[in-house]
Amino acid sequence: MKREDAGASGVASRLANREEPLVTVHSLRLLACLFLAMCSGCAVFSSSEADEAEAARPIQLQADEPIGKFLADADMIIARWNLVTLKAATPEQQREARLLRQVLFDRTSKRCADLVRELETGPPVNRVRAAAALGFSGAVQAQSPLLNALGDSHPDVVNNSLMALALLGRADTPLDAICKLSEFDPDAATRSQAAFAMRSIVNAGGSGDCARGAARRGLIDSEAFVRSQCALTLGLLADRDSLPALADLMFDKSVHVASAAIQAMLLLADKEKDERGRVARALLAAHQRSKGTIAELTMDGLVSISEVNYGSDMRLWTEWAERMP
Repeated sequence: MKREDAGASGVASRLANREEPLVTVHSLRLLACLFLAMCSGCAVFSSSEADEAEAARPIQLQADEPIGKFLADADMIIARWNLVTLKAATPEQQREARLLRQVLFDRTSKRCADLVRELETGPPVNRVRAAAALGFSGAVQAQSPLLNALGDSHPDVVNNSLMALALLGRADTPLDAICKLSEFDPDAATRSQAAFAMRSIVNAGGSGDCARGAARRGLIDSEAFVRSQCALTLGLLADRDSLPALADLMFDKSVHVASAAIQAMLLLADKEKDERGRVARALLAAHQRSKGTIAELTMDGLVSISEVNYGSDMRLWTEWAERMP
């Protein structure tokens, strides 16, 4: 199905160079959404004065109001939740983020049927907003409509549906359509959202023959965020055959991707104890060739695997790594 042109009023800048997934809640805006659970290495962008003003609005979301107003109010609360979550450096901000998500859950779960109807039959702006809102509902009945919406003609509906499926985080979510979007969609935004959804669902316990293959091939995607999420997926799957590729990815030009590769290798070593030696030697090699953040993270990884700390003594680290099976 041919997708509708989402217009030049924001879609033209849809994240080709961003490091985190985006959730589209306004019809003419795209908002950066947090990494959830195990997403590491996310770049945090400063908010504008308009975003700050928007975040200061009081919570207004009534379960019995007309659906158009309900969606508009949910739209604003999701924007506020997004902003607060990205900035959540203090206990107060973290509490506010939890409160906002709870408010969204309480309200959207009560109007799940209305949201599904808007997603399936509403005008574009309602479809976009309903897709995002369903991700907060926690409702199992949202899963099938969101999967169907992956074929929507509007790219923002597709992207928000992918994000919603990631937020739902159901292990029983079929991955075939998501894997195809992560690998073959020409739009970097959609591939990024699909890779994030794939990783989130695998992290929840999901499986599928397509995930391993799509994630392996995603390690060479042109989009950094896709590479990072595919690396984490392979770590969660404990894919032994991908260890050499993950080792190479520690030298990726993107620090976020390299960080994800390190985390993926540590996940693999934790799940497959007999691979700790190969992982340790790869981390040591990367540490010796890196500086800054990657050097620090590889050292942390070595300490985690060895359960000792030889500090900066490379001779002792090398001897230890060579003794590992």
